[in-house]
Amino acid sequence: MPWTSSDVTAPGEAVSKEPEGADKQAPNGGQPEGQKRKKIVVVGLGMVGIAFIEKLLKLDAKRREYDVVVIGEEPHLAYNRVGLTSFFQHRKVENLYLNPEEWYGGHPDGSLNYHVNTLATEIKPEEKVVLTSDGKSVSYDYLVLATGSDALLPRHTPGHDAKGVFVYRTIDDLQKLIEYSGKVKGSTGCVVGGGLLGLEAAKA
Repeated sequence: MPWTSSDVTAPGEAVSKEPEGADKQAPNGGQPEGQKRKKIVVVGLGMVGIAFIEKLLKLDAKRREYDVVVIGEEPHLAYNRVGLTSFFQHRKVENLYLNPEEWYGGHPDGSLNYHVNTLATEIKPEEKVVLTSDGKSVSYDYLVLATGSDALLPRHTPGHDAKGVFVYRTIDDLQKLIEYSGKVKGSTGCVVGGGLLGLEAAKA
């Protein structure tokens, strides 16, 4: 999704101001008249990040107090990592999406903006901005970090970075594994780690 003027801010720009008369309540229990909505920036478009966003949008549907901007490092929308193994069969990322693409655009204007293939590179808490890999400065009132975890590599073990060694966490990891395995058919694979994804990888 393209960046909008409400997503980004110039360095040092004020994040929000309480307008005069902000405490005046709107009818039907909605957002007080004239009050600027708070911006919540979520870094991470994984399973936890999207679960938080879904809950927030549901609770905020009536009052409309918040606008959400989510920044995801991967080029894909939020998908089910637990079901990664099925990707070996269908090879379609969309089949793993937790919400269809249309869902992201089906909210009131401004409530949800998302940016994929974008890395958050720096947080400046004093200025309340997040800097991104494409040179944008994203202001926030509240910041939520939902970046998940990295696959742990035994870096003390010789060969952990050798050709043919992969981690099993993202669609990109699986695509690299599939590409490599197509060149070494008839060889034996070894899975290190017997957790949920490790067992899924062994099954695949």
